[in-house]
Amino acid sequence: QGSGVTYEGLLLVVQRGLEQVTYTSLCLPDDIRHRGMSHVPNYHYRDDGMSLWEAIESFVTGIVTFYYGENAAVSGDTELQAWVMDIFTNGFLGRTSSGVPSSLQTVAELIKFLTMVMFTCSVQHAAVNNGQYDLGAFVPNAPSSMRHPPPCEKGRAFLQHFLDTIPEVATTANILVALILLSSQLKDRRLLGQYPEEWFTEAEPRRLIRAFQGRLEEIRDRIEERNHLAELRYNYLNPLETENSISI
Repeated sequence: QGSGVTYEGLLLVVQRGLEQVTYTSLCLPDDIRHRGMSHVPNYHYRDDGMSLWEAIESFVTGIVTFYYGENAAVSGDTELQAWVMDIFTNGFLGRTSSGVPSSLQTVAELIKFLTMVMFTCSVQHAAVNNGQYDLGAFVPNAPSSMRHPPPCEKGRAFLQHFLDTIPEVATTANILVALILLSSQLKDRRLLGQYPEEWFTEAEPRRLIRAFQGRLEEIRDRIEERNHLAELRYNYLNPLETENSISI
């Protein structure tokens, strides 16, 4: 209601968005290279994100190597293959053009796929979710709807036309409530790398979890040290702000 998008319109927006999602866009190192952002200075999303991607990848590599000794163990795991196919079919609508695999044949492929899943549900979600209120609380930054079409000619944008175009007060209030709820931190949240259920009982996975947690602490300290000296802080990918998975 706050955006003025109907149910049918929302489906169309999601469909168009999904058509742009590729395996490359979901794997941060590939995405950064693809977008030519490898050498842009002061790009904290890239720098913090890459540190977290590498930490997750190292953790996943240890776990996968422990449970899957060789490629045949991956390709022969029917439950794993069914899970990957389910994601390909229902998550990406069976689009081969997305590059998302429908099966996994090697240990290396499994490591990359699991790293992508963990990163997307934790780090990537934090990157796009945690700053919604900071960006959108000033409605002209990201208006949820427009009451008039944008000007088609230069010199035709005037203050009153702009004020008549952005959402009215009631709609703005609804959107602000949504942004507050989406950006709020839940009291029972579970941070990245915290596993209170203790699913793993073997010594090696437990060691890998401790190592993962230690690496996340190092990333946290580095981010907080940078933010302490920065005029404009970027804290959205601080492990203290990054949940294990999407919790909305």
